[in-house]
Amino acid sequence: MLLNRTVIGVFFLFAAILSNTSTARTVVRAHVTGWIPVYGLEKTTQTLDKNPHVLAGLTRVGLQFWNPSSDGKSVVFAPTNNVGELLRTEDVRRVIDLLKAHKIQVLLTVYNNSQIIQHWDWDWARRAFKDNPQDFITSLIVTMQEYGLDGIDLDLEGEGDFDVDRVAYAQFVKNLSAQLKLKKKILTVDSFHSPCANAPNMSWWRDWQGQIDAIHSMGYQDLYEGSNASFTPKNKSVCEGGAPIFKYSWQLAYGKKAGYRADQILMGMPTWLDTWGEGGLGSSISAHLQEARVLGVGIALWDLQLSATQWRSAQTWAEIQRLHGVKGKVKGQAKINLKTTVP
Repeated sequence: MLLNRTVIGVFFLFAAILSNTSTARTVVRAHVTGWIPVYGLEKTTQTLDKNPHVLAGLTRVGLQFWNPSSDGKSVVFAPTNNVGELLRTEDVRRVIDLLKAHKIQVLLTVYNNSQIIQHWDWDWARRAFKDNPQDFITSLIVTMQEYGLDGIDLDLEGEGDFDVDRVAYAQFVKNLSAQLKLKKKILTVDSFHSPCANAPNMSWWRDWQGQIDAIHSMGYQDLYEGSNASFTPKNKSVCEGGAPIFKYSWQLAYGKKAGYRADQILMGMPTWLDTWGEGGLGSSISAHLQEARVLGVGIALWDLQLSATQWRSAQTWAEIQRLHGVKGKVKGQAKINLKTTVP
């Protein structure tokens, strides 16, 4: 009986889990990050109130509540709707208190889009990280401290070819990281999920090695272990020679080559879908969670409104908790020796 390539691939992925005969060792905790969008605070709060198992499974939450100011020198609340209404400070503090009561790390997520402009404005981001980097960093840190947050999450996105800004972005990350480390705070970066287009993208990852705590690969429904899809950016040749760059294992291998641990790479998952992808262990949330757990990666959930029913189930969140690993010492901890090749 012949097996198709997908089945064979899954077999070898799980066959690569080797028995470890060494003594007990510490497990690194894989993080489960979710975001609360500025326009979804009320719905997210209702979802968390009705589903306490979600709070038990999250380890970090990014509050996507802040934009760069128009001059790029500071951060300001993003508008919640297309008429410019802003969040109330008391509502922000209330959700922070809720998350911290469950020992969840809370991050200030700054992003360059809004309910008014409805697109990702890279020029707006550039005014902050490139033209006014120190003023912007100072404002980020002051605002983080004002709300008692645990760190910064950078969600500055550009759709197009912006490699000309790569050096400036790397320097900004380096400077922000140095100041956050002095305060024992966290820095994470949201990245596009190919090394061949947009900003920041996977080819930039090596620039931040040793400076950030985690990368969120924003592939969502594009990412799954059974993927064999290649990617060809507009007016360019096929990315990475046609490699299946959207496989979890390919993304992880690329991250490891750039100097990161498995737990520092978080695979984006779409909480507006109950199923996505094909092949691998299947298209269900459970299947994708199992694949992530085997690889030792974390997950990044857009977003915590959890509009798909299965994302609100206690069973799903029981599986998510198993991604965290076991604290302290365990015996027979599995190792994964992936054969994915990254040129």
